[in-house]
Amino acid sequence: MATVISYGGGVQSTALVVLAMRERWPIDEIVHVDLVDAESPATREYVARFREWLQREYGRDITIIERNMYRDMLARPAFTPVPWHGRRERFMLKRQCTREYKVQPLQRYVYCRYPQERIGLMLGISVDEYHRMRDSSAARIEHVYPLVDRRLTRWQCRDIIERAGLAVPWKSSCWFCPYRSSAGQWALVQRYPDLVGMARELEDRINAERRRRGRDEIVVLRVDVMADQQDFCEAGFCDV
Repeated sequence: MATVISYGGGVQSTALVVLAMRERWPIDEIVHVDLVDAESPATREYVARFREWLQREYGRDITIIERNMYRDMLARPAFTPVPWHGRRERFMLKRQCTREYKVQPLQRYVYCRYPQERIGLMLGISVDEYHRMRDSSAARIEHVYPLVDRRLTRWQCRDIIERAGLAVPWKSSCWFCPYRSSAGQWALVQRYPDLVGMARELEDRINAERRRRGRDEIVVLRVDVMADQQDFCEAGFCDV
């Protein structure tokens, strides 16, 4: 069986890679799906630094699979894989982004890379998020959860990263993810102000198409995040 780590650039998957390297687990490959312009800039920066550390300390690299969901949505505004919030009504669109832009590209890659083998795909889920565990939808892939097996929590994962001399990564979802907290999204926009213009361009394209089709408008960055918020303290930016 081939053993592959799915690296997401967040806390748990970073701790998973550190553990695997430190304890010399038999890992065939570490793979990261980079959503390019949709990916959080903080995550892209962190993955680049972590990749350098991995090469320097262990002589290992990370395979990068690129999929540009942001550009795809600009080019095809009727295509809405993200579960956007409605502008006026309380609704969210169907969530398809994870499956189409993370899961399926990774499955296709490992199937081509390891055509004759079963694949143990290690995922960075900690024990306090055990409810996110899922069986694989691909016949030759078996999901493996080493952090859950060891009963490691997210905070223990942070400790593993810090003990390795590394900074703790930011939350690794797309910068416009509707499931981000307002505080986390606001902190990201403050650090990378170009995201505001990117959000407006995408929102305008999608909503022009939705109006043409008689559908309600959506919001890429929620209004309360775009506003000038004076009541956020530094504590609100922690652990995102």
